[in-house]
This record gives sequence, structure tokens and C-alpha cells, in this order.
Amino acid sequence: MSTAQREALATHRRRRRDSGVVRVEVQVPAIDAALVRDLAAVLRGEPETAQTLRAQLRAAIAVPRTSAIFDIFGSDLPDSYFDGVFEHDRRGDMPRDVEL
Repeated sequence: MSTAQREALATHRRRRRDSGVVRVEVQVPAIDAALVRDLAAVLRGEPETAQTLRAQLRAAIAVPRTSAIFDIFGSDLPDSYFDGVFEHDRRGDMPRDVEL
């Protein structure tokens, strides 16, 4: 590649980057290559269609959030759901001797 070609390519990529487009390289099985190209074409295209696809993809690959204990207690679960869970009485437990 000549110096002029390298400079032209660098200028092109800089203009694309400045407009908010980034170059991404991925490795996928051959069977998925056309699918990934189609996805990229939709994401580059019509903004409304691209936003719809983004939302669908995020929903499809979203990792369910692990609930914290506070989320469980603050939920709309009936009180009967927790029956028998917290009924252990520890008042009779005797402390253990520990060597430090």
C-alpha cells in the first residue's frame, strides 16, 4: 500500500470516527457471518429500525439481575411465603470458646 493510500484510508477512518462510527472486527462461525453483516447493516441504517433492533438484542442477551435480600423483602410476595424461613430461635445457643 502506498503512502497516499495509507493517508487516504487514515483520513477516511478519522472522518468516520468523528461522525460517531467505529470499526469493529468480530470472529463468528461461518454460518453466522451473513447474520452479523445483516445486523450491522440494520444498525447503520434507519435510526428507528436500528433502535428497535438494539432494544430487541439487549432484551435477548440481558443477564437477569440477581435479587438482593432487600429486593425480596420489598417485593409484593405474601407474608405466608416467608413462613418457616425465619423461625429459628438462636437464644438457646451457647457461645463457643475460641482460641486466638
